[in-house]
Amino acid sequence: MSALRRISDGLADKADANISKWGLQDEATLILAATEELGELAQAFLKSKHEGGQIGRITDEAKDLGALCCQIIYLLEHKSDGRGE
Repeated sequence: MSALRRISDGLADKADANISKWGLQDEATLILAATEELGELAQAFLKSKHEGGQIGRITDEAKDLGALCCQIIYLLEHKSDGRGE
């Protein structure tokens, strides 16, 4: 398995877990959550560059953001094929 496939599978697993926990959320909720995660990713990056923060935190935040992006794509595809609202 390629490294990118492993990463994308991990993001899909995290997105599935999010949906199991929170249900299929609407676009506004997901986009606001993704925006928050992007801010946390930026903060983790700045801390790693200027305050001795851990690089692993950047990876964790990127995974959280990636999972939310997967959920947004899933929701939009789900709606466009007639299964959604």
